[in-house]
Amino acid sequence: MSTKIIPSYANELIVEEPIRQIHGELYENLDYDAIWKLSNAGFVIRIGGEYIFVDPVFTSPIPPKGISGKPSNPPEAKFYDRNENFWKEVHSLPLPPEKVSKADYVLITHGCGDHLDKQGMSRISGLNPRVLVPPYWHNTLMEAGISKERLIGALAGERIDFGKFAVQVVPADHTAYQREENYGACGFLIMTKYGNIYHPGDGCFDHPGKEAILGLDVDYLLLPINDTNLGAGFGALLTSLLQPKVVIPCHYGYKYPPIRSQGGHPAEFVTALAARNYKIPCTDIVILQPGGKFVFV
Repeated sequence: MSTKIIPSYANELIVEEPIRQIHGELYENLDYDAIWKLSNAGFVIRIGGEYIFVDPVFTSPIPPKGISGKPSNPPEAKFYDRNENFWKEVHSLPLPPEKVSKADYVLITHGCGDHLDKQGMSRISGLNPRVLVPPYWHNTLMEAGISKERLIGALAGERIDFGKFAVQVVPADHTAYQREENYGACGFLIMTKYGNIYHPGDGCFDHPGKEAILGLDVDYLLLPINDTNLGAGFGALLTSLLQPKVVIPCHYGYKYPPIRSQGGHPAEFVTALAARNYKIPCTDIVILQPGGKFVFV
């Protein structure tokens, strides 16, 4: 693996670190089932030879995501033009789109570019995955080459049975995407023979669907800990309330900006659990680098 130099939005150089490439173990050795971490909040789950992608990011850098700021000399903050692409990852991709040999299902919680990778979805569209996504984003996926017949509307409260697993669509509150008429954001509870895997997607903790979330039976929690959604604190609270067997933090690690929506670090999450005296006696905390995996037993 080679180190790649890419320009940043501030005309400095970012060293894109090599990362574990997962194509071989994902598609060649089928003796076990596992969860692999992709970029940002993305995962791929293999169960019985079938591949379930959740919020996969296949291409890098991801598209611009509106106006934000880079910290400068405090207390001054400079805001950059909407067209500046400063969402640079500090690592290479564990599974670029040309290495995706099979994608049976893709579950997408909402349409932000760090969850719905339109370019990446276009490049794997020939694999004809079935895509479960809120209806608001169906046109975006069709523009990416996913046929209308392969799209399934993700509506909170509904359960979809896919044979080897089932998915319950869980409410989420992600700012403008959660207007009732748009059905633009959700989470997923993936029910498998190994237990239930919950990915909340992006969103705040306090919202009308909270009671439904707190009633979930969760064995594996794929937990976004970035600052503008749950963050480390509410992520720790949700973990203590759900008491999963395993929690895997995600949605952190982009180089720019180091705060705001890409802030957060597993160390902050673990510190929040300890500082608030949350008890999780039967929960393992698993920290995965992109390309890392958790094997079901």
